Amino acid sequence: MDTAARKVATLVATGLLVSGTGVGVATAWATTPRTASAHAATTPSATASATAKAGATPSAHASATATTSASASATASASASSSPSASPSPTAATASASGGKPPVTTTGQSQVLEASQQSTKVGAIFSSSSITPGNHHCTASVVDSPAGDLIVTAAHCLSAGQTGAVFVPGYRDGSAPDGVWAISQVVENSAWTGDGDEDDDVAFGVVAAQSGRSLESAVGGGYTLSTSGTTTATVQMTGYPSATDEPITCTGDAAAYSSTQLVIDCTAFTGGTSGTAWIAGYDSDADAGSIIGVIGGYQQGGDTADTSYSIVFGSDTQALYEQAVSQ
Repeated sequence: MDTAARKVATLVATGLLVSGTGVGVATAWATTPRTASAHAATTPSATASATAKAGATPSAHASATATTSASASATASASASSSPSASPSPTAATASASGGKPPVTTTGQSQVLEASQQSTKVGAIFSSSSITPGNHHCTASVVDSPAGDLIVTAAHCLSAGQTGAVFVPGYRDGSAPDGVWAISQVVENSAWTGDGDEDDDVAFGVVAAQSGRSLESAVGGGYTLSTSGTTTATVQMTGYPSATDEPITCTGDAAAYSSTQLVIDCTAFTGGTSGTAWIAGYDSDADAGSIIGVIGGYQQGGDTADTSYSIVFGSDTQALYEQAVSQ
């Protein structure tokens, strides 16, 4: 048994990871070194060694100009209906836009998804259009919007003003079944871009259309955004550990860690899973639900694989969303 297979087998044997039906245990799986938090000292009870769940990425704190709107509604604005699903590419080796459906798992227990189970609304972030296996550093999800062109992730995964980063929905083993989408603009709160405030670790990315076609029309819609300040919910999380090129999923119980942060216990969310959406009211048949958070915030998402954090999505997140919609 080679090294990668041995690591997967060990995780499965110890109960930290479950292989989905038909998934081979030869998946390359390893604990990924995570970038040390640049602002750990500002986090509640954080230590200087706190680490993030993002893989290696360009500076996450580059100079930025994006700021929140002067005022915002505390409730989510109505978004346009999703565009019809696109026809699957004849060369696509993974789930088509018509529907992978991540399964509900044993509470807190992650499993590797097989290709047919993958959601086309979830993908990996690469720092360039070269989607070399193992070169992705964060996770993002499509969020429903009038123009159908928005993704949501953690702020420490992208930098406002950053160019060159791409989103690859449904990514698996070096393939891009639903295209490689350039992130044309990044919208982050000035409290993050200026001071790295852990309570503002969320970003919206605007992706450029392809031949007049929106991202949502290519992947079959997006998840709705909830900014009502939810602190307790059962959520579905699907993310991309940077040590492998296959996503994992987990159903877990989110709870309040503080008045501004959420916490959840789900195994094996290592480096690369930063930005993973927390989807409440998840319907596995329709692959639908409401995003109440993303892995990030305290310790930039957590310094252990089995416990993750998110900021509470409230009026500030709603303001960012409205700003991104207006771009």
